[in-house]
Formats: sequence, structure tokens, C-alpha cells
Amino acid sequence: MKRKARVFAGLLAVASMLALTGCSVRAQTAFTVDGEVTTVAQVKDMVDGCAAAVPPAMSASDMADNMIVAQVSRAMARDQDVQTSDADLTAMIQNGMINGLPPAVLNDPTCAGLGVDLALQALLVFQMGGPAYLAAVQDHSIVVNPRFGTLNPDDLTLTGSGSLSQAFQR
Repeated sequence: MKRKARVFAGLLAVASMLALTGCSVRAQTAFTVDGEVTTVAQVKDMVDGCAAAVPPAMSASDMADNMIVAQVSRAMARDQDVQTSDADLTAMIQNGMINGLPPAVLNDPTCAGLGVDLALQALLVFQMGGPAYLAAVQDHSIVVNPRFGTLNPDDLTLTGSGSLSQAFQR
């Protein structure tokens, strides 16, 4: 009988450790797009990189919002076999052709990748039209850690101050 109790206690301890490990992994996830995880640390690194390139610094929530839009746009471009290269998008940024995206975004290598993806999003919206772009976003699974806010599917923005009460999932 003591052996069964020890085995049960051992199994309970292992189950508890696995549960706690699962929570910590999920707590480190900022968001996922089509199952691809972006961590809280990656969002922080992007905030830091872009703050140096384009002050003033964005909040983590605003940066996560930009990163979600960029990642969804990259997936949509793959889906639609868009043939625009990163070099073309970089040139568009350098020439001031992307409204609201200053060339300084290219000054930091971390921030430059985000800038190119946001330029891709602007190009997709231009080519598809805003309503068609937002409709195509619905084909992608987006899960946001509620600490960053709630994703508004109508305009792809994170709203609210963030809460740990529930996750948004499409």
C-alpha cells in the first residue's frame, strides 16, 4: 500500500511540474499567427530596436499589434504568391513611398525586418483593397496573450489595457 502511495505521489509531482512548465511557456507567448509563436522577449527586443531607430518608443502592446499585422501579411503574401522582393520593399521605404513608415525604420536590423513586412502589408492593402485584405485575414488563426489587449478583427488593432482573464482566438 505504501508503494502505491509513493508512486501516486511521484506521478502527482510530475504532473504538477508539467502543468507549471506549460503555464510558463504560455505566459512567455505574446501571440501566435497560424501556430507560429512570437514570444514576449521578441516583442521587447523589437520595442528596443525600433526605439533606437524611430523614437519615441512604442508600447509593447502597440509593437505586438504591428508584429501581428506584419506576420499575417507575410503569410498572406505566401498564400497569394506575391512576387515583391524584400529589396523592392526596402527601396519603397527608403524613397518614402510607404505612408507612415519613415526610412529611419531601416536603421536598426531588428526593426528593419518589421518595416519591410509592414511595407508588404501596405502593398497588399493597396493591391487587394482594405475590405478584401481584412476578409483574407479571417483565414488565419491569431491568438493573442491577453496581457497585450484584445484583438479587434475589424481593423486588426489591439485594444484595451490588457487583461489576463481570457485569450482572443480566431
